[in-house]
Amino acid sequence: MKIDHSQISGSRFMFAIAFYLQSSSLLTAFVAGIAKHESWLPVLFGIGLALPLTYLYRTLMVTFPQKDLLQILEEVFGPILGKMLGLAYAWFFITLAALNVLDLGNFVKITVMTETPQLVLTLICMLVAVYAVRHGLKVVTQYGTLFTFVEFGILFLTIILLANQMHFQNLLPLFTQPAMKYIHSTHLILTVPFGELVVFLMCAPCVRLSSKDATKYWFGGVAMGMAALLIVQLRDISILGDAISMFTLPGLVVLRLVNLGQALSRMEILFAVALMMLLYFKISVLCYVSTITVARLLGITAYKRLALVMGVLILAYSPTLYRSSVEHTASAWETTPVIWTPFEILLPLFTLIMAKIRKLPKKAETSACGQEA
Repeated sequence: MKIDHSQISGSRFMFAIAFYLQSSSLLTAFVAGIAKHESWLPVLFGIGLALPLTYLYRTLMVTFPQKDLLQILEEVFGPILGKMLGLAYAWFFITLAALNVLDLGNFVKITVMTETPQLVLTLICMLVAVYAVRHGLKVVTQYGTLFTFVEFGILFLTIILLANQMHFQNLLPLFTQPAMKYIHSTHLILTVPFGELVVFLMCAPCVRLSSKDATKYWFGGVAMGMAALLIVQLRDISILGDAISMFTLPGLVVLRLVNLGQALSRMEILFAVALMMLLYFKISVLCYVSTITVARLLGITAYKRLALVMGVLILAYSPTLYRSSVEHTASAWETTPVIWTPFEILLPLFTLIMAKIRKLPKKAETSACGQEA
């Protein structure tokens, strides 16, 4: 049973992955809070570990063509256990969406619209996201390609403008932190930006990819996202050094250092707008995936009717997650990577192992797009 009948190209799928990863720019502050000037090392380690994780997602997508994650779980574990796991994933996707709505509201409140109530900001975002979700994945992802290039353009522009303030000796010395700090921050990088790509397995029925194309587009998108995260981290550390751990938004602090006359004296506004676009895109994808997941669990094919309900649920859920930014930061350091690991790594890996043991899918069960096996 296919819920969303829209189709997207492999290249659009790739740029959606890249743009989704770029939206994790805020995460660099959490990593810097742990490893300070060496926080680029955990990013590098996380990138290395993200490659086999990406291959895992790609393999699940190729092994079960035109099936989303919930359909895969039901085929491998049976309808009862499969639906129970699907229910757990529904909570995971909704929580991810709510967290990012909370992040967007906090960010805009701090940087751009300090006098506007946070509820108004998040409500506007959710209304636009629900509109996109109701029009299908094609609309949700349509700006991914353009925005990816815009983001890279802004990134390289800031590097050019700040080149005289970048001191790469700030990246040294290396390995001065306790080993657990590298492990901890690498785990954070692996689970939060890269592990979240498991959401794209819910989009599989909307994209037709051969085995070769799946490899190209999955790894192409991840490579662009990896490059953006690493470059941002290297730029900020080379300018701020150990002081990077003192700031909630180091990227904003760095861009405030740009001053080339009145026209280019407020680059942090450009940063704020860019990050708002990134977070809006991520929220739209997560809202779409949450809606599709709940629709699948309830056996509803007309998922558009659920979009507004899911938007209201996510909006109401977001302020209950954390009482303060301090609590949010502490959770990002300690709790989130542990809770996310089963959903992003352990369950997908176990699912693939069980599929290989049971020799699934059966050839006769392989379904075409839009049809049940």
